[in-house]
Amino acid sequence: MTSIYYASTYGSTKQYAEELARRVGVDAVPIAEAGEVSAGTAAGPIVVLAPAHGPMHEGVKFVRSLGSEALRNRPAAVATTGMTIDDFVTTADPTGGLLGDLADSVTRFYLPGRLNYSELSAAHRNVMRGLITAVKMKPRKNENERNMIDSYGKDIDRVDFARLDPIVEWVEVQQI
Repeated sequence: MTSIYYASTYGSTKQYAEELARRVGVDAVPIAEAGEVSAGTAAGPIVVLAPAHGPMHEGVKFVRSLGSEALRNRPAAVATTGMTIDDFVTTADPTGGLLGDLADSVTRFYLPGRLNYSELSAAHRNVMRGLITAVKMKPRKNENERNMIDSYGKDIDRVDFARLDPIVEWVEVQQI
């Protein structure tokens, strides 16, 4: 049976996890409530959804806690939710970099998220202000950095449930 775990800061990853769980007929479990996952003895794929916040990625941390031995017995995927432009995140593959030696054994997906500045915590708003200030000072900005500047301070929702289709297909293939 497929296991779906998630972490969500502002809700878009939770939305994705719940919709994915509905589509494959299981429950989505918050990573914080996962307890010990018996990845080595259970059957079916593991899908972990989590947002990326710079070098912090709760989904990667969770998958790394399972260890390479457990992942030999059970296919795993990480779906990262974020605001990065698709082409940029596909080329850079930051989730693969964070997975390190597990990258070859974990399938990766990217889901566009939601960032509502009107809902940000004061700490997160300050981090974003500092990040945008630093990006604005760069002489040659890439497309993703220009997008960050253009969207700063705005409420943007790019959640798209159609982006779950490849994950559902991956799950179905793993269950054969």
